[in-house]
Amino acid sequence: MKIHYLTIGEVAKLSNISIQTLRFYDRIDLFKPIKIDPKNQYRYYQNTQLYYLDIIKSLKYLGLSLEEVKSVLTLSPEELVNYLADQENKIEEEFRRLIETKEVLKRKKEQIQSFVVESDKMHVCVKEIPAQKIVKIKTSDISINDIPNREYGLISKVLEDMGSVFDTLYGGAFALGKYESLEDIHYDYLFTYAVTDKEIHINSEDVEISTIPAGQYLSITFAFTDDAYEICYQKLMDYMEQHQIKIEPIVYDVWMPINFTASNKDEFLVELKIQIQAT
Repeated sequence: MKIHYLTIGEVAKLSNISIQTLRFYDRIDLFKPIKIDPKNQYRYYQNTQLYYLDIIKSLKYLGLSLEEVKSVLTLSPEELVNYLADQENKIEEEFRRLIETKEVLKRKKEQIQSFVVESDKMHVCVKEIPAQKIVKIKTSDISINDIPNREYGLISKVLEDMGSVFDTLYGGAFALGKYESLEDIHYDYLFTYAVTDKEIHINSEDVEISTIPAGQYLSITFAFTDDAYEICYQKLMDYMEQHQIKIEPIVYDVWMPINFTASNKDEFLVELKIQIQAT
């Protein structure tokens, strides 16, 4: 191979790297000139060194820091193969995480759209709802106006221990019936939606994975007050009787905060939904 020398300006032009960057690489011992003229301190490189600049650029493209690049350049070919295989696995894992994040965002957008944009407030409608995976905790002594911090805190801890997060939509399920007041309604369990479809394994006696079944549901949405809850619950009961609809006797109430500033008054949209029996 014919060897000749290049000035720092020539290397910068051939490699599309600035002179300032080449000087910096020299200072940190990442890419050094083959010789420096003692008279004028001009840097000279061999043409064969340009190959290493291509490697440096390739490694930076993979997201490596300059310190990591320096370390990789000391590896043997066999070690480099193993290192690149490891990087490939990390990229595939990050790719899976990004796909999962995209699905979470899509689902969240659809939830909010269904809750806020498409709902006809305080009017009963029929919705086709897909199966929804939930994370739930059984309870028997919590009513509508209670604040179940302990229960939701336990669900949140279980999810975070698995690398997931607590959904901003949460709720409970209780038996359909005629109640004198909200205080008479007691949840059978509380839940939040699973934000991902990936397999979830829970090691907890109190918390479990379940599913709200797919199907048609009677639904009504409203801004929460005690009066609005009672009015809308009664509207569901009246609608069922007027239209002689057979239903599964479980009421799901789903809550979505609409004020995300902790210093302000709590505000929630609530959806009550009851599954219509399949015919």
